[in-house]
Amino acid sequence: MRLGDVLGHAQPRALLLRAVVARSVPQSLLFDGPEGIGKRATALALAAAINCQQPGMDGDACGTCSSCKRIARAQHPDIVSLAPNEKGSITVEMARDVIGQASYRPFEARRRVVVIDEADALLPPAQNALLKTLEEPPPSSMFVLISARPDSLLETVRSRCPRVRFGRLGAADLAEVLVRHCGVARAEAPGLAAMGDGSVARALAQDTGELVEARTAALALLHGVAGRPPASARLKLAQQLAEVPKKRGGGSDREVLARRLEALSLLVRDLGAVTSPGEARGAVLANPDLERDLAALARQFDTGRVLAAFSSVEQARRSLDRYQAAKVVADWLACEM
Repeated sequence: MRLGDVLGHAQPRALLLRAVVARSVPQSLLFDGPEGIGKRATALALAAAINCQQPGMDGDACGTCSSCKRIARAQHPDIVSLAPNEKGSITVEMARDVIGQASYRPFEARRRVVVIDEADALLPPAQNALLKTLEEPPPSSMFVLISARPDSLLETVRSRCPRVRFGRLGAADLAEVLVRHCGVARAEAPGLAAMGDGSVARALAQDTGELVEARTAALALLHGVAGRPPASARLKLAQQLAEVPKKRGGGSDREVLARRLEALSLLVRDLGAVTSPGEARGAVLANPDLERDLAALARQFDTGRVLAAFSSVEQARRSLDRYQAAKVVADWLACEM
């Protein structure tokens, strides 16, 4: 993969490309950001750019030479990956093994790249073993530490690694990642991306059927309350919102309602974007495939009502978290909206 092929993260990608062109990529780096957003893919794309046999004018990898292809297939002898063991830890023995590999000249690459995934899983002895190497890496090797919890690392480790910060992916970029690299159908990707909150891992952790069902139920509630129906109609809508699907494995009533409230929160947030003048709608919506529905709803949800609705949804989520009964939460919410 090329740095140019990584979706999102424009600022860190540009920073890394400038360093590649200037031949000033630090030998120790810390990629810091939420889980499942493409930090490891960026690290491998950086390794490809550094070791590409025919780089482009912008310094990025070509993606087609032997080195690029083998890095993409995880078959390059000079690109070393270290990840937690089955117990979720990286031991001092594992750390010493990659330190030993990094101490030798690369077999064929310009620079050996050691990628330590979930670096916060390094046990304290393993972190201490890395300290000297991070401070004075062998001239032909570099280390990229990847972490969603960098504050779990020892301060001495963090201080030796310039930090590259990554943010969450936008909904459109996340949906495209799911389609291109995760085998998700294009029709299902926007829904997964909306619930993924910027994280590929979180989006993939969702059951697609449950996700679509939750968003459909949330949208039905919005359409149902849009015309400000009487209390009796609202309670029927609440019953539908809290109703557990008949299929097995969907979870308890609380789990079902939690998914629907999360979907509802994103939909109401999108309503706010649609009703705000001057917004570039397609760029900010978490549910871009529902823009037409949202535009229709916006006729009955002015800015004040959207803000009140969002506040009510968040209050309902907090109440559910405090073990309030799902039916009570749904009834209250339907009457408030």
